[in-house]
Amino acid sequence: MGQAGYLLRFVDIVLILLFGFICISSIKPSSVQPPESSEAPYKNIDPSQIVFVSIQNDGSFLVEDERRTLRTPAKLRTFLRQKRDALGRAEMKARLRSSQTAPIYYLMQAAKICKQLGIPKSIEVEINRSR
Repeated sequence: MGQAGYLLRFVDIVLILLFGFICISSIKPSSVQPPESSEAPYKNIDPSQIVFVSIQNDGSFLVEDERRTLRTPAKLRTFLRQKRDALGRAEMKARLRSSQTAPIYYLMQAAKICKQLGIPKSIEVEINRSR
């Protein structure tokens, strides 16, 4: 029997041992619960009630499917207030999107505006994986 034969038998033995340990081991469910947002609990939300705000590197904000640019936080505040009044305070949710390269200051400005207006928010940060 050559080298390949011994290697094949070794792999067979290792697999038999592995499956044997899997069969006799007991797996207990974890008591760790994943975190849930206390501000915007998960439930089925109508997509028309979610306002997406994309934060750009220059501090501007893209809204309305990234077709409209708001240059200042004051304009974002006015836009969100108008949307909240149109949709109703309890109905509206905001989703803040930022890239990894955008300064965190602008994202925090948008989050602060949502908090002041009483709009539940979630934050997404896009990580640039090309590095």
